[in-house]
Amino acid sequence: MTGKYDVLLVIVLLFATFIVQNAQVVEVRFLFWKAQASRSLVLLGTLLLGLIAGWLSRWAREKHSES
Repeated sequence: MTGKYDVLLVIVLLFATFIVQNAQVVEVRFLFWKAQASRSLVLLGTLLLGLIAGWLSRWAREKHSES
């Protein structure tokens, strides 16, 4: 179990370093919506949306297998 946590820690540290180095303001466009935000916030938001989507997918799969 410790190996998994070590790998997770390394990935988190690499991602944090990547975010800190990409703090420039960028324009974000989605359909007809447009905004300016820090690139690091956009990356963090994308990461969080991906984690939520993965969690929901796993939850739905487990719920479906219980039936």
